[in-house]
Amino acid sequence: MAMYKKYKTKKGVFWEFRTYLGSDEITGKEFRATRRGFKTKKECQLACRKLHLDYEQNGFENSSKIITFQQLYELWLSQYRLSVKPSSIALAQRFCKNHILPVFGKLKLNKITVAFCQKQVNIWHGKYKQYAYLRKQTAQIFKFGIAMEIMDSNPMSKTLIPRKKEEEKVDNFYDKEELKQFFDCLTDFGNNKQFTFFRLLAFTGCRKSELLAAQWHDIDFTEKKLTIGKTLATDEFGKIVIQTPKTKSSERTLELDNKTFEILSKWRMKQREDYFKLGYNTNSEEQFIFTNNRNELYYPQVVNDWLKYLIQKYQLKKITPHGFRHTCASLLFEAGATVPEVQQQLGHKTSDVTLEIYTHVTNTGKKNTSDKLAKYCNF
Repeated sequence: MAMYKKYKTKKGVFWEFRTYLGSDEITGKEFRATRRGFKTKKECQLACRKLHLDYEQNGFENSSKIITFQQLYELWLSQYRLSVKPSSIALAQRFCKNHILPVFGKLKLNKITVAFCQKQVNIWHGKYKQYAYLRKQTAQIFKFGIAMEIMDSNPMSKTLIPRKKEEEKVDNFYDKEELKQFFDCLTDFGNNKQFTFFRLLAFTGCRKSELLAAQWHDIDFTEKKLTIGKTLATDEFGKIVIQTPKTKSSERTLELDNKTFEILSKWRMKQREDYFKLGYNTNSEEQFIFTNNRNELYYPQVVNDWLKYLIQKYQLKKITPHGFRHTCASLLFEAGATVPEVQQQLGHKTSDVTLEIYTHVTNTGKKNTSDKLAKYCNF
């Protein structure tokens, strides 16, 4: 609504108007206008209507462009929540809050240049292994700004990616003897739950989050099979959530060898006995296979803690929980499994992923390869 007012000056009598034009959909900022110096009320009213029409057609000059990266990030995050899993949101938030927003947050979008972005990419490259992810995440937020017509170009997408650093790779897996030593130590440690968990981890190639989400109804005790159809993760609020697997190919049914099935069956009986003493009935098929002493789901980090303690206690070779996935693949290749078989076992989307990650074999495997060539040539 407009307000019209007559006022006097030394030069005569004039009209002015004050009006509310609207608010910026992005920032919420209200736009009001005041214009003076009109000789008649009619002239004043026409000017006011023209200003409203101009605002409706063109918006307030630069109103959408002069916002900060922080504001754009918040808009992007709201949209991102509608399209990805909770764990993906949590990952993006963590990197943005720790690395991206401290640099870009307070900057006006129209002041962020390609040169500034390139300088920051180079800084990230010098400090973090995840520099490429940081660049990609920042570019994704700018890309959203373009889609929403807040920005005209994406300065981060125009930056050059520095050459990847060559790092000495440490074998993140156990060979056959190292794996046997690990389980000998677990036997000595005497924790049935952890023994069962790591047995499944090493002999199925599952991800730790897949096993932490497994329930007893996922086990076919007649066919000795394990069905993988969900995964455990934490959301942006630190709450444990059960969600669908990483990819469609991650949904799979795995056969359990007799020894692993026997260990799992014994753990089910042990779980019922131990948890009954703690006051919990775990007979339900909906019961999760691995829970804490309050019969609650574990946070994913707990597996890392278990493994770290065992490695330190028994002075074992250092690997990560994911290293047991590498171990499974390497030993499967040594045992004569084909690439498609290993791909299906681990739930890789394409064989390229299997080959890229698991072309390495253990020292025994390398020796066997050489022996095969010598025997074939026979000279």
